[in-house]
Amino acid sequence: MKKLDLHGESYEKSRYLVSVFIENNIDNLPIKIITGNSVEMKKIVEEVAFKHNLKTYPKTYYNLGCLIINDIN
Repeated sequence: MKKLDLHGESYEKSRYLVSVFIENNIDNLPIKIITGNSVEMKKIVEEVAFKHNLKTYPKTYYNLGCLIINDIN
């Protein structure tokens, strides 16, 4: 599973990075995006995924700082 780590990135740059990462890996789902504990960063990832008709969910319920992105189906 390919991953993108957003630690240390600005919100604005993260929005761009997530969009490009999803577009480049749309045929390789699921993918992993590490957001850390930032609620705003998670919201950005969820918004970008939604625009691509994808769903997000936490990797595990004890590590909420890592989101998995997959097809809606």
